[in-house]
Amino acid sequence: MNLAALTRIMRSCTGKVQRNLLRFVWNGRQAVGAFERRLQRKQPFFPAFLMLSITNQCNLRCRGCWVTQSTPPQQLSLAQLQGIISTAEKYSSRFFGILGGEPLFHPQLFTLFENNPQAYFLLFSNGTHLDQACAEKLAALGNVTPLISIEGLENESRRRRGRDDVFAQSLAGLRQAVQAGLFTGVSASINKHNFAELISREYLDFLIDQGVHYLWYYIYRPCGKDPDVQCALDEDEIFRLRQFLVEQRTSARILLIDAYWDAQGQALCPGTTGISHHIAPNGALEFCPVVQFCGGKLNANASNLEELLQDNQYLADMRSFTAQLGRSCVLLESPRELEEFLRSKQAEDSSGRDGWTELAGLQPLPSHGSRQRQLPEKSLCYRLAKKFYFFGFGAYG
Repeated sequence: MNLAALTRIMRSCTGKVQRNLLRFVWNGRQAVGAFERRLQRKQPFFPAFLMLSITNQCNLRCRGCWVTQSTPPQQLSLAQLQGIISTAEKYSSRFFGILGGEPLFHPQLFTLFENNPQAYFLLFSNGTHLDQACAEKLAALGNVTPLISIEGLENESRRRRGRDDVFAQSLAGLRQAVQAGLFTGVSASINKHNFAELISREYLDFLIDQGVHYLWYYIYRPCGKDPDVQCALDEDEIFRLRQFLVEQRTSARILLIDAYWDAQGQALCPGTTGISHHIAPNGALEFCPVVQFCGGKLNANASNLEELLQDNQYLADMRSFTAQLGRSCVLLESPRELEEFLRSKQAEDSSGRDGWTELAGLQPLPSHGSRQRQLPEKSLCYRLAKKFYFFGFGAYG
């Protein structure tokens, strides 16, 4: 993070978008602070952030996707979504990741955004339906940041998405978001196929030329119906990803985001810390998006959300269990132990498939917590952000 990256945001985003972004920064710190105080004082649990998969409908059928599409589609109702947001506000939580499927297919998505101007939404999208009208409407609201998934350049996008036109359509949606003055990001799930082309300064420069403000890197996790284990990163590649992030954060004119390492380079998991959990389109309250098992589901208006988070022992036991194994990805590193734990808790398969068979077929793979030397952040701004904003004292659990 540097002055040039911040200057680009100020020069290209609308005034309303900038004001909402600043409010998000303030409210986010308030949410993390309130979360930490609840932990320290042993008060009722509530995450600082919630990730909401609002629909399983999508126009793509991507390799490695863990979302099960259905007819008719499963989706959280507006009443449930409003209930979640109203409940979260009681705990100073006002940030929500909006996932799918493709969330732009949810018929009441914009009503949700309009009805909650005090909240801030991170909209995960493949970008293919983000046209000019959509981008301008989001900019007028000001409380949404689109995060466009680009899983590789043209050839890798074709392999991953299964279609020839997705890369071009995603770029077109990205340009519409930038032109509308939105605070715009790109996400990428890094695997062996896209590692060389996406973990490069050339790719960062390409995104900067497109007007992108931030880039969020994920580590590919083989899961779902057809896990592509051969694409999983090895320990050396994960370490090289960490090196790239640490080095480029000191000078790149784009914000580089990850949720895998703290300021000292130690592994962490948002689910293990409890700072974030996930709600599926069928209302299942899950540890994280890829561990598709639950201990209960939302009712019609989500009035039982507090009960599910505070009185249902499943999530609390999951946090303790994963903390004992380390702070990395339990699905990658310890699938056998995870299966045994879930069965002992009589967890419900919330995948919409045969999640038990899928889990039984997984083999241990390296994760960001695999034994390797730690790389502390070199950028002072990122060290401060990770220490005091995203992953403070209490959030380490």
